[in-house]
Amino acid sequence: MTSGVVIAGGGLAAQRCAEALRRGGWEGPLRIVGEEAMAPYDRPPLSKGFLSGDLDPAEIALRPAGWHAEQGVELLLGDRASGLDPDRRLLLLASGATLPFEHLVIATGGRARELPGAAGLANVHRLRSIDDAARLRAALLPGARLAVLGAGLIGQEVAATASARGVRVTLIEAEPLPLARALHPRLASWLVDLQRAHGVDVRLGTRLERLESGDSRLEALHLSDGSRLEVDALLVAIGVVPATGWVGADVHQLARAPHIHVAGDASGANHWEAAVHQGRAAAGAILGGAAPAPALTSWWSDVHGVRLQGLGDPVGSDALVVDGDPRGRSFTAVALRRGSPVAALAAGRPRELPRLRKLLTDVHEPAKEAA
Repeated sequence: MTSGVVIAGGGLAAQRCAEALRRGGWEGPLRIVGEEAMAPYDRPPLSKGFLSGDLDPAEIALRPAGWHAEQGVELLLGDRASGLDPDRRLLLLASGATLPFEHLVIATGGRARELPGAAGLANVHRLRSIDDAARLRAALLPGARLAVLGAGLIGQEVAATASARGVRVTLIEAEPLPLARALHPRLASWLVDLQRAHGVDVRLGTRLERLESGDSRLEALHLSDGSRLEVDALLVAIGVVPATGWVGADVHQLARAPHIHVAGDASGANHWEAAVHQGRAAAGAILGGAAPAPALTSWWSDVHGVRLQGLGDPVGSDALVVDGDPRGRSFTAVALRRGSPVAALAAGRPRELPRLRKLLTDVHEPAKEAA
């Protein structure tokens, strides 16, 4: 088989890398190896529009059917990377096939953290793939009791989607407030209030003590607040770890070689825009371009009909400037550290994002010039 670029992983980073390579003039062989049977698709809708039933698989595809064939991008779907021989430049697949490469992009994404004791319980769910979302959606019947363990972005979004479907949702978070690395404490409290206003039972500072199960199904959770919570389904949303065990080495160490690159969740960057940036950066490196400047940390979410768009890192901020009325669910907020903007949130105001991004990007420019 002819060598070229092989992208291990079929998600957002892989797709954006392939697009950037063809757009940048790469004319050689280009292959994407995807474990799932579906061509690269957008994962954020899995906890929102797809989970609610408003979107079908075709509507979350990252490119229209036929795009890959038109661009000469070979899709090897339903197979996965299982090993790597970096010296011989060979990618090993679970099917037994081997792929030679001139350049390898490791973009195999992440896997959901496992909950000890939950293996084999039919009504315990995770949410990483379209199949996971379809299985969870079937459990979201009106009146059903859903517990969501973990109040990160996926937990927040599923709680909102499920409650809108008439599901009785309990959102459980071990920390005093959710999303500590993404939201200023006042904004995290606002989000908790938003969930509660829509009937979600939010339990903060509460840990899972043990599972109660029978006949291969979870029956109840015993929580650190002393309660026993009966459930019909549980979503485990306690974080993601890079799906790179197949590599057999540290991916960042491997990526020091000029012919191996890492992008997306496989690198530990668990946000949509980071995957886009890193996928394109890998393509740039393959094409011989200069490394792009690090992207500003950013994320977005939809919770109870409110579009949330966050920038920067609020950890250690000592002030918050709010424009608008949070009770009206349309406002912007800028977190400051010693008077300088370090993070921002636009709630229900998507047109404000460019201004907020410029504010955070420009604030340190004079210091850079002075250096």
